[in-house]
Amino acid sequence: MRTVTVLGVHIAMLMLGTSLITAAQARAQEMYDTSVPSVGDILSEPPTTMNINFSEAIHLTDVRLVGVDNGREIWPIEWVKTDEDVFKVEMRVTKPLPPGKYQIEWIADVRQHYHSDGGVIPFTVTSRDQPQ
Repeated sequence: MRTVTVLGVHIAMLMLGTSLITAAQARAQEMYDTSVPSVGDILSEPPTTMNINFSEAIHLTDVRLVGVDNGREIWPIEWVKTDEDVFKVEMRVTKPLPPGKYQIEWIADVRQHYHSDGGVIPFTVTSRDQPQ
């Protein structure tokens, strides 16, 4: 009987730990608030500036623009990296984007929660004569 009780306690602790990890991951995903372009946007003109807004201040460690049509081509962007926590990041594309699928990828430290976070914002650029 004691083995069953100990096993039950271990299973309960494992389930509690899993739920805490899952809750932390779900909460981390909530750091993303809005962006331009937004998730899934289809743009008839390529963006020259882009931004991401966060619901809480976070320390961004990396932001990149990736073309996904031909592998994972990294496109040059300018953004101001800071050691401060930010609610918003702005970036500027330094090379015109041809039609295709892209994603903004970001990685951050969420200092107040003691974990890292990140996200992907996919969007598509079409040609002007291509239907939306």
